[in-house]
Order: sequence, then structure tokens, then C-alpha cells
Amino acid sequence: MNKLELSQQDIENLSHDLSVENKALTAQKVSAYYNGKDISAKGRKLAEDIFRIMVEDVQIKVREVLSESLKNCKSIPRDIVLKLINDKDSVAVPFIKYYDNLTDEDLISIIEAQNLNKQKAVALRKSLSANVSQYIVDKCPEEVVGVLISNEGADIQEPAFDTIISKYSGSEDIKKHLVYRSDLPTSVIEKIVNSLSEDLQRHLIITHNLPNDIATDIVEQVKEKTTLRISEEYSSDKQIEDLVHQLYTSNHLTPSLVVRAICMGDLKFFEYALVYLSNTPLLEVRKILFNLQVDFMIRNLLRKAFIPKSMFPAVFSALNVIKDIRFGCQKSDRASFIHKVIERILSVSSTSDELSEDDVNYLISKIS
Repeated sequence: MNKLELSQQDIENLSHDLSVENKALTAQKVSAYYNGKDISAKGRKLAEDIFRIMVEDVQIKVREVLSESLKNCKSIPRDIVLKLINDKDSVAVPFIKYYDNLTDEDLISIIEAQNLNKQKAVALRKSLSANVSQYIVDKCPEEVVGVLISNEGADIQEPAFDTIISKYSGSEDIKKHLVYRSDLPTSVIEKIVNSLSEDLQRHLIITHNLPNDIATDIVEQVKEKTTLRISEEYSSDKQIEDLVHQLYTSNHLTPSLVVRAICMGDLKFFEYALVYLSNTPLLEVRKILFNLQVDFMIRNLLRKAFIPKSMFPAVFSALNVIKDIRFGCQKSDRASFIHKVIERILSVSSTSDELSEDDVNYLISKIS
């Protein structure tokens, strides 16, 4: 006889040696055999008889070991499954979290029981259907919803995200879970970005592959939160440099983002971007940018920074407007400055023709 083959003796041993250790070892042995390839029809029935005895055992340790042993089995009789998921948390939670053959109906019934730990176990399963995810969002408390959002294997559709945003608009914890989710839809980012802290906005732009317009707007908001303003004096801004450094090291410091920044009047961001992209010291970058009479030096700097030639006219237009304001001692608030820069750029037909349609549309949206 195969040494793993179960016999009537195995069942009899359970009544002769009632120690927790013996029953736990038996549970492990029987579960391993049950989940093996060589199990016979007779052996399967014996194993299931033993499981039915053990799910009723008064010793919770025995039931805990049984749950751990059965959670990776492919298929277990329905009555045993129900016993396990309705047991105490220490027995039920591992089984709920890992047993593959629980149906959506099973999971929804667990959620309806309103046991927090079991609800979390459902939310942590390696895969969840959109229906179950939506049910969790609708019925479970914030703590469980946070667990669901962090589960990359959960299928969360846009209606569920909309419910989350509506229900937890004031929850920083939920916002953090959303931002740290790797497959967060762009539509969701658009809806929450304005309410995010600076740190969460930074995380968005360095970890998500965002469309240019959203990335530009987020960078703009982050800069505003670090009190970047048009100023007549150059002052080193460590926070702006840190932001540029993060974008650079995560490969998100794109030419479009950099040129949009100068078109929006964000001179400091533009300067630090050129420092990193061209490997040129800051003082030299500043000296070159405002010597507009020697424009070939600016062109060389832009080439070193891998800014496309088609974007050069936009850069020169923006720099000229900035020069007019700075050295003409004109006072201007940020909104009117941005408006003036963009109008100047769009009035140059060659610039508008050479910028991408997306870039032009973005600039138009800022003055419309």
C-alpha cells in the first residue's frame, strides 16, 4: 500500500489519541494526500470524512491547522467549505483569503455578515471580480475599502472608483491608497488631483504614465504649493529642484513638460530642468538664457537638453516675454503673466504650426 494511502485506521486513531498535536498532524497528512495526484476514490471519501470530523473539533487549534492545510486545495465539498468560512476568524480568515473556489455569491455572503476581519480577507484575495469589488465599496467600511484599493488583483471599474471618490472625499487615507494603486485610471486621477497633498501629487507624476496635459497641471499645482512666484530676484528654491530631480530620475522630465513650464512662466522649473537634462551648471544656464542677443548659445543649450528643434520658437517667445517683464520693471500677477506669455506664443504663426496640436490646445485652454 502507498504510504500516503489513507485507511480506516487513520480515522480510528483520531478517537484513540485525542491530543491536539496528533489531530493537527493528521490534518496536515490527510490534506496533503487529498491535494495529491494519486488519490483514489476510496481515499478521497475517507479524507473528506476526516475533514468533517475535524471541522467540528472543539479544539480551535485543530480547526486552524485544518484551514491552513485546506486553503490551497483545488476543490473541497461544499459543507466543509461553509463550516470553515463561518468559523471563528483565526480559522476562517486564511481560508477565505486563499481558497480559490469560493464563488462571488460566497464572497458576497461573507461581506454581508459584517465581520471586519473576514471582509478584509475577501478584499485581500489575489483576484476579485468587478461585482465583488463594487459590493465591497458599497457595503464595507472605509478600512476594508482601503484594503481593496491596495489589492492590485482586484478588478475595480470606474463606477466603483466614482463611489469611492464621492463617499470618501475627505479621507486622506483613501486618497493615498488610490494614488499608490498602479493601474489608477486617468479619469480617476483627473477627479482627485486637485484635492491631493503635495506629496501625493509628486507620487502621481513620478510613478504614473500620465497624459501631458494632466502631468503639466499636476506639476503646476505642486510648484504653486511650494510658493513659486514670478520674482525680480533669483533665489534658489530647493523644493523646485527636488521636484525636477524626482521627475528626471523617474524619466518623466519630458520635453513637452519642460517647454510647457516656460510657456506658463515657470522660469525656475525650466532652469533646473535644463540643468539636469543638459548637465550644465545652474549659473551658466541662467547666464545663457538671458543673453538673448546670442541665441545660438541658447539653441546649443536646448540641443544638449534634447529639446526638439520644433519647440525652440515657443521657448524664445516665452523668454522674450519674461525679459520684457523683468527688465522693464513691469509689475504683473501670475495669471496675467501666464496669459501674456501664451498669447505671445500663439500669435507667432510658425510657433503654433510647429508645436504639437496637444500642446497648442493645452495653451489655449489656459487663456480661454
